[in-house]
Amino acid sequence: MKHTKAQPHFDKDLKFGQQYENEFQEAVEGKVECKTDRLCQKTGNVYIETESRGKPSGINNTKSRNYAICLWTEKRTDQVWVLIPTKHLKKLMVKYPIKNGGDNWTSKGHIIPKEDLLTFNI
Repeated sequence: MKHTKAQPHFDKDLKFGQQYENEFQEAVEGKVECKTDRLCQKTGNVYIETESRGKPSGINNTKSRNYAICLWTEKRTDQVWVLIPTKHLKKLMVKYPIKNGGDNWTSKGHIIPKEDLLTFNI
């Protein structure tokens, strides 16, 4: 087995990694709005609710700095979550038209392709 020397920029890589690990830790320790989209595996989209029964709801009511969306599938017992800053999700969702949805179609929101949650440029 061949041994490799330590990375010459390990101190920079460590600092970089710690910065984002700490940022994530703050996000999960603070208040996070969590939503599960049961249909995302069939449709390829997530629904971000903005209104229900004529009143602001969902992302328009949250005080959370971050939004966590579960990309649910029956085939797994452990689910995949996407964590996105609420302010970035609000910027992303305006690219998509408002659609009716939710229980008895009494809600309004934006349908966003799940891939766009990962590729959105701020």
